[in-house]
Amino acid sequence: MAPDNETPSDEQSELDRLRAENALLRTEKDLLLKAAIGFATDAGVFQRRSREPETR
Repeated sequence: MAPDNETPSDEQSELDRLRAENALLRTEKDLLLKAAIGFATDAGVFQRRSREPETR
């Protein structure tokens, strides 16, 4: 059995693969979020904030 501070080669390569996949998924999520915000802004979903209180 490997010491606590070392992992077998297979486990280390799996960790490396999962970390790379996680980084890719985070990048894709950020890109999709920015695209969704852009589409929503273009569609007028967000109202512009004014300094004057809203009248009802």
